[in-house]
Amino acid sequence: MAYGYISSALMWSAFAAVLLTGAAQFASAESQNLETDDVWVVEGETATISCRVKNNDDSVIQLLNPNRQTIYFRDVRPLKDSRFQLVNFSENELRVSLTNVSLSDEGRYVCQLYTDPPQEAYADLTVLVPPGNPIMEAEEDVVTEGNETEMSCTTSSSKPPAKIRWLKGAQELQGVSRVEDNYDSMYTVSSRVRVTVTKEDDGVAVRCVVEHPAIKDFTAQKILEVQYKPEVKISVEYPKGLTREGENLELTCRTRGKPQPQEVSWMKVDDDVPPHAVITGSELYIENLNKSFNGTYRCVAANSIGEAYDDYILYVYESVPSSDPALHDSRAGEGVQRSVDHAVIGGVVAVVMFAILCALIVLGRYFARHKGTYFTHEAKGADDAADADTAIINAEGGVTHSDDKKEYYI
Repeated sequence: MAYGYISSALMWSAFAAVLLTGAAQFASAESQNLETDDVWVVEGETATISCRVKNNDDSVIQLLNPNRQTIYFRDVRPLKDSRFQLVNFSENELRVSLTNVSLSDEGRYVCQLYTDPPQEAYADLTVLVPPGNPIMEAEEDVVTEGNETEMSCTTSSSKPPAKIRWLKGAQELQGVSRVEDNYDSMYTVSSRVRVTVTKEDDGVAVRCVVEHPAIKDFTAQKILEVQYKPEVKISVEYPKGLTREGENLELTCRTRGKPQPQEVSWMKVDDDVPPHAVITGSELYIENLNKSFNGTYRCVAANSIGEAYDDYILYVYESVPSSDPALHDSRAGEGVQRSVDHAVIGGVVAVVMFAILCALIVLGRYFARHKGTYFTHEAKGADDAADADTAIINAEGGVTHSDDKKEYYI
């Protein structure tokens, strides 16, 4: 009997399990009629929760808060929180707004449809808290070229954690970030980056960009101030062409650096500067050049970071003998222009002479080809004569059959 009772109990248990499984599957299929969406909202703003029914059979719709307290039963609000307001109610939708959202409002809200069994759909409300303004700090205010400097950026009280990116001009830098979880479910994010600077980085902005779904990007920046040793360049003010004997030479030493070079000097490598040379700050002036002045002239500039120099190699050419003094004056490029004019005239003359020569050749060939094309008929018929006497006799133009006019050759 006991065995039969146990078998019967097992059979009913199995049958009940099948029924429960079928009911669960039926309820699951029915729950597809009820829909809602997750909601993300920034703290202090308004959230809207919508419960939608595809095929309603006059069943009641209600909205519950995360504590499963009824917010709205159809179009009636049992909950005393006036921040909840009815936006829309129909047999297919219950839509409710929540103003001035705070972190305490975060959680899972329940859309419930009174069927048998009841159907539920869940809307997770996530409250976003924007980060505070980023605070950016630099290891040093002024950096020397070639050195490395470190910068940090910190933003606090955000939810979820913010993301920090680094930019130097348009170039993205790789920083190292750290996230701290505060007691109030807020997050503090800090990031550090190390930058090796060059003189080209002077005046370039390094930016800390804070990204967060609750805001547009926050940005803090620092302008790099880079010190570097001088850059030196010698430019020739006069002459513009070749340096020739008897002319003057004027050089200017142009410098740039940070700080700006205050000390500029001239020297001649392996020799002394000509005694009559005039040095005025960054300018060097030498009159009446001659070959003894040949050599390398150097301009040296220095600041607190270092020094640099540039060289100018002077080679004095012989003067060009000419009665025209303008050929010796290259201050405005007149001699060069005159040389160019002479070259153009010489080229034109050469072209004209070549054209005349070609014409003479063509005429010569023409006359040579047409020479001897006229006939005198004096020797016609003499080609077939047996000897000279007969040829003379047979030739037309002479008097035939006349013995008095024969000509003999001895």
